[in-house]
Amino acid sequence: MRTQRLVLTALFFAVAALAAGQQTALVRATSGKVEVLQAGQWSPLAVGAAIPIGATVSTGFGSTATVEIGPAIMEIRPLTRMRLDELAEREGVVSAELYLPVGRVRAEVRRMEGLESEFRLRSTQATAAVRGTSFDFDGRDLRVLTGRVQLINQFQQSVQVSGGGVAEASDTGEIASGTALREMLSAAVPSATAFIEEAVTTFLQRRDEIGTGTIHIKWGEIEETPQ
Repeated sequence: MRTQRLVLTALFFAVAALAAGQQTALVRATSGKVEVLQAGQWSPLAVGAAIPIGATVSTGFGSTATVEIGPAIMEIRPLTRMRLDELAEREGVVSAELYLPVGRVRAEVRRMEGLESEFRLRSTQATAAVRGTSFDFDGRDLRVLTGRVQLINQFQQSVQVSGGGVAEASDTGEIASGTALREMLSAAVPSATAFIEEAVTTFLQRRDEIGTGTIHIKWGEIEETPQ
């Protein structure tokens, strides 16, 4: 009886793939504990296995997987869960959509001769939409290696990030990239304390000099100082 259910399940996925012009998602390499969740059950994911639509790939501590999903090669990092929501070819366009609730992946979306590709990797904070590029994404922090990626938040606000650039989507939905992100990450808050009026150094020869002291620089998020 169980064998019959497995055969019927396999036939169902095969028919659905043909009906939608679906591409193939295949496991190319694994290291450590790599599992797949389908039909409510977790099972080991072996090299060469196909990943059906709706299945979730999970990597354990120190484990990785390389998956070929249509036009993309995905390197799934340790402690990551990624669900395949769509993979199909329609009217010369290969479309893929994945959901990343936790973890980090590196993706290389290749150009396919005679076909266009639309690749979307979404999380609760943002969606990375790409065409022919490579990038790192953990659901909120995006680093583009080559090409260009569009990062979109839940309010449909977006930024374009080119190769070598970074962007971040906050928990509140704000997106920062480029100069704004660099300024946010490297914000400096100076605070002057304990000026000593009597200890005047020789290299500060200004008439309005009142003394010497110390300046503390704090890198990171700006914090308000109580008055």
